[in-house]
Parts: sequence; structure tokens; C-alpha cells
Amino acid sequence: MEASSVACEGWAIALVGLAFVLSRERSLRVALRVALALGAALILAGIAVQVLKRVVDVPRPLAVFGPAAVHVLLQPLRRQAFPSGHSASAGALAAFALLRYRRAAWPLLLLAAAGGISRVYVGAHWVLDVIAGWAVGAAAAVIAARGWERLRAGETAIAPVTAGPPAAAE
Repeated sequence: MEASSVACEGWAIALVGLAFVLSRERSLRVALRVALALGAALILAGIAVQVLKRVVDVPRPLAVFGPAAVHVLLQPLRRQAFPSGHSASAGALAAFALLRYRRAAWPLLLLAAAGGISRVYVGAHWVLDVIAGWAVGAAAAVIAARGWERLRAGETAIAPVTAGPPAAAE
């Protein structure tokens, strides 16, 4: 469980994601573009998690139940449980890969599941923290993937300004 937890740290997920993308793409140029989009998803998920952790500030199981009741396997954490950053990173990678590679993403879905379960097992998070982390990661992946596709298509995120007054409603 400790290994699953460490495997879902942001840096590890970035390396796993890069390796996965490189193994799936035929062109190095395409692989680097996809990896950049994945990196954007991971950064977006990380920012969202840090904002939510500071705003919500949920105590972790160790802070609520104490060391006698919680079996802590890694660093003893007491604050900012919601949402799980490990789960958000793994969820972002899994969702991004699912959007891009469909069925070939199944190993990353298993990694996200194992990583989330491990965060509860090691005493770092509540189940809801993990579920919220997965949701944050998946949302970040969708936003990054859509944004990347818009950039590739040459579209802008801002609608063009039209001249003249708005047309009258009929």
C-alpha cells in the first residue's frame, strides 16, 4: 500500500504519464504535444487541490481519532485532507489517458484505484477525500484536453467581438 501511495505522488504520476504517452504514440512530436497537454491537466489538478485544501481545511483521520486508533504508514498528517492530491493526480492521468487512448488506459485506471485506496489504508485520507480527488483530477483532464484541442484547431478561448448593436429579438 505504501508503494501504491508513493506511485501516485505528483512527480511519479508525471513520469508514469510521460512513459505511457511515449509508449502509445508513434511520433515523438505528437507524444511531446500530448505530454504537454497531460502536464497542463496535472498542473490544473494540483492548483485546484491546493486551493480546496486551504479553503475547506478538513482534519485528517489521525487528527480526529489519534495515533492509537489510526494505523499511519507514511508521514503523519493532520490537516488539509480534502481533497486527496495523490488521487487527483492519478485521476487526472487516468481520465486524460481514457479520453485519448480509450481502452488502452486500463492500467492507469487500476493505478488510480489502487492509489486512492492506499491513501485511506495508510491513514492519510477519508474515503470522500479520495473520491473528491478523483473528481478534481478527472475535471482537470477534461478541461485540459478540451483546451488543447481548441488550441490545435486554432480557436481562441475568447469569443470575437462583433461590431454594431445586438440584433433585435423577433
